Amino acid sequence: MKNKLKSVIIQMLIQIFRPLVKILLRLKVPFNEVSDILRWTYVDVANEHFGINGKPPSKSRISVITGLSRTQVDIQMKSDLFTEETEQYKWNRAVRVLTGWAEDKDYLDQHDKAKILPLDSKKEPDFKSLVEKYSGGATVRSILDDLVVSGSAKVVDGDVELLKPYYLTVNDPDDVQKLNFLGVSTQYLLETIEHNINPEKSDPRFQRIVFHEELPISLINIAESFVRDKSQQLANEVDEYLEHLIQYANDDGETLPYIGLGLYYYQGDKQ
Repeated sequence: MKNKLKSVIIQMLIQIFRPLVKILLRLKVPFNEVSDILRWTYVDVANEHFGINGKPPSKSRISVITGLSRTQVDIQMKSDLFTEETEQYKWNRAVRVLTGWAEDKDYLDQHDKAKILPLDSKKEPDFKSLVEKYSGGATVRSILDDLVVSGSAKVVDGDVELLKPYYLTVNDPDDVQKLNFLGVSTQYLLETIEHNINPEKSDPRFQRIVFHEELPISLINIAESFVRDKSQQLANEVDEYLEHLIQYANDDGETLPYIGLGLYYYQGDKQ
């Protein structure tokens, strides 16, 4: 590896690792556990994506491209650390319900505030119709339980009231919900970047970053509020449009496992 490229890779890894290591240290995850997972991931990715002519790579090839011994490759291939996480689909459904509740005029009052909805009534709108419209097939009870546990809604005398139009478990002492968001969001961002810098890909995916320096600290709240409002508006529009495409698609062919748009606000620490 050329010295210049090696230097760039080192800086890139440090930039990626620093916020991740900060989280891991806060959670008291030692280095040896992370190194074990990284070793397994190297073998797993090499085995899945770096075969030749459409065929899976041999253990010898995996050993060569990962720098691990054949013994280590064999050990890692006999274990399976990753399980498909269904939790993300649960909060995706809950988020769609909350978005519909906060944006759909059928569920807003004359002041464009989310209505307090009866759980189930003969006359819509009610919470049952909201879930049926936006959850993608989840049961009313499962969505209601998720929203109540997350603190996004509460039930009073048979009515459901929106407390906050976002879904995040804040009373989880182990940060399980937040870590699930971290893993999924980071995965999607890095998948997009990997696609865009892959010389074998000729169809770059949308990826933009806005960067400014030396904003006065007194204006941070104004800037963040503007970014939040504009981004939320765009996120709602994209979510509604994609959901519309899916609901009214007449194509019975192959489908994508997932598609979407990620947005996040960032700022440096105060000097």
